[in-house]
Amino acid sequence: MKRIIIGLLRRKGSIRSKIFFSIVVFLIIPFLISFYYIDRPLEKVIEKKIGNSSQDALSLVNMNIEAVLQDMFKLSTDLSIDPDVIHLLKNPGKLGEYDQLEIKQSILHKLSFYNFTAYVAILDRQGNWISTRHAEPSKYEELTQTDWYQELTREPSKLIWFYSHNYTFADHSPVISLAKNVFDPLTHNPVGVLLFSVSEGDIGKYLSRLDGDTFILDKDGIVMSSPNKAVLGKLISQDLDNPGIWLEPKGQTIVEKHENKSIVNYSTFNQTGWKIVQAIPYDMVFKEIFDIRRANIAITIVIFILFILITITISYSISKPLKSLARKMLAFEEQSSESVFIVKGPKEISLLADTYNKMIRRINELMQRLKEQYQQKEELRFKALQAQINPHFILNTLNNIKWMAYIRNAREVGDMLSNLGGIMESAIGRGENLIPLRHELDYIRNYTALMKIKYNEKLTVDYDVPDELLSVQVVKFMLQPIIENCIQHGIEPLREKGVVKIRAEVEGSHMILTVQDNGVGMDRDKLRKIQGFLSSGSEVAQGERIGIKNVHDRIKLQYGASYGVTVESILGEGTKVRLSLPYQSMMEREESHGSL
Repeated sequence: MKRIIIGLLRRKGSIRSKIFFSIVVFLIIPFLISFYYIDRPLEKVIEKKIGNSSQDALSLVNMNIEAVLQDMFKLSTDLSIDPDVIHLLKNPGKLGEYDQLEIKQSILHKLSFYNFTAYVAILDRQGNWISTRHAEPSKYEELTQTDWYQELTREPSKLIWFYSHNYTFADHSPVISLAKNVFDPLTHNPVGVLLFSVSEGDIGKYLSRLDGDTFILDKDGIVMSSPNKAVLGKLISQDLDNPGIWLEPKGQTIVEKHENKSIVNYSTFNQTGWKIVQAIPYDMVFKEIFDIRRANIAITIVIFILFILITITISYSISKPLKSLARKMLAFEEQSSESVFIVKGPKEISLLADTYNKMIRRINELMQRLKEQYQQKEELRFKALQAQINPHFILNTLNNIKWMAYIRNAREVGDMLSNLGGIMESAIGRGENLIPLRHELDYIRNYTALMKIKYNEKLTVDYDVPDELLSVQVVKFMLQPIIENCIQHGIEPLREKGVVKIRAEVEGSHMILTVQDNGVGMDRDKLRKIQGFLSSGSEVAQGERIGIKNVHDRIKLQYGASYGVTVESILGEGTKVRLSLPYQSMMEREESHGSL
């Protein structure tokens, strides 16, 4: 993106077009983007605040309706254990009209203490039933054929909440009902059924206090109550149905179907498990906000148009004298860089001409300085070549001393000098960063040979490296810091003999070098600390295995972030270090070298 913008700015064109382009790219577009990313979170915040407020109101309505449902449960329970009701059901058809009227009056008296319209019907097992309102005897057969009655027959101890129509009136007004069996307290057998119903309007009046569309749904999604009477007893609209409503006891979700977007709040009745759902159209909630947004956009467009017109005028006043300056600069094209010129014009243009002249003088000074720096670098390079003579002189001297030791039968000293010479020869090298694995292992053999002398054969090093991997190119000096850490931190504190195993194998497109010791290992805190600075790339404190971190960083720098060093350790059992290298890419590199 950066290159595209720079390329467009560098293209030939008038300064006015470039200024216009710059305004659009660096001012208008960022403003619109920032406006969008500020406006959207603001809308989310308002949405959340409105949702919380709606949820509070919904909770209050939930409490009021829950109180009605609890009163229904309490009254139905009281009536189901009322001795007069039980006596009526145990003696079907034996009580006179006066006794039945007394029972009705007793029930109505209990209902009078509650602020809702309730209907109570009591059915025995012999085709008789009474109700607090007018009851037609012919309705008994119809009631016993209903689903809720049949379910009570199958499961006598069950409470059934359901939506229905009032069976005691011709208008069939909607009601919320609770049906349960009445049991004989002596035999515990059901002797009849109690049907307790409350007018749906006494519950729906609480829903009308809420904004938007509100519903009470049973567990099947049937609308039990709503200010919109047309949906009673029907499945909730597909536009509002959302699985999330049934997964949580309460909450808020956004439902968007068929280009209709709504904020849906929902809560659950503890008594019945039903849901109270409030759906507020999104456009209704944010209407004023959308109006303000459109007004702001219109004002912003007007401001930008005025700003662009003013900018074009200013750019023309700049471009005209600049063209004059360009013509005068062309007149000096064939002259020496030492040439200076004066351009008449606005103060800013004159300042530009003066700055150009100063720039020419500064370029000459920098060119002279570059020449001096080049000469200094050549001198340093010459001194560096001279400095390489000293290590070679020391290496040759070590070889002479080694052979003198062998001649005088000081073989151990000669071996030490031979190993030291091999280490020094590898260190001098040719300055290359990658070497064959064979050379890296030769260097390790020289190094561990010296360490074996130091530790009096306490140290053993085993190699398990296939021949076909010896020619693979690896990062130079990557194993020595790992071996050194194994010896210093793992084997040196060990009382028994220490073993270091070096293994190479291929895993898919990776070559894995494993260095494992049987040392003292490390505890989990120290292991997590090492793994932490390897994975995070943070700096390592002095003395905290800087060598491992250095090897890890060099491998990642050479091959990429997917390669590097991993460490495993168990306290008292030892430590394993794995070096991951790209096997395939190294093979391709060898083939490309072979084709050159």
